Amino acid sequence: MKYLFALSIVLFSFSSSAQTSDAPSPPVRHCDVMPAFGECVDVSDVDAYKCSTVAIMNHLSKDITYPTSAKSAGISGTVYVVFVVEIDGSVSEARVMRSFKVSAEGADEAIEDLEIEAVRSISELPTFRPGTQDGSPIRVEYVIPVKFALN
Repeated sequence: MKYLFALSIVLFSFSSSAQTSDAPSPPVRHCDVMPAFGECVDVSDVDAYKCSTVAIMNHLSKDITYPTSAKSAGISGTVYVVFVVEIDGSVSEARVMRSFKVSAEGADEAIEDLEIEAVRSISELPTFRPGTQDGSPIRVEYVIPVKFALN
């Protein structure tokens, strides 16, 4: 019985270590060369982050569809979306980091629709030039404010 227990502990530890070795490394917030988006791929490393943020916002302004529920309720505000630029430049793990609250009838559904649209539009961004640390591609976490405003 002791041997069976010891064997099960050894097997469990091997399976646990095997699972963690396949897991991607956690994303970083800053690296030597930040990811670049769109026309910012050829910009100097110092300006790539600012340029990319503007380029992302310009792209989103053309891609986002203002949800009907938010339009009809007159809801506007900013949804902060956090996402990861992977080592291949793709976007993953997009989610709402922070949103806004409005105390009006129908506001909860409208805000949820705005959040869904913000995450959708970030998730569908074209490929970035990945960030690098010590010359190697690295996962980088990004936060973008997605502003919804009624004209």
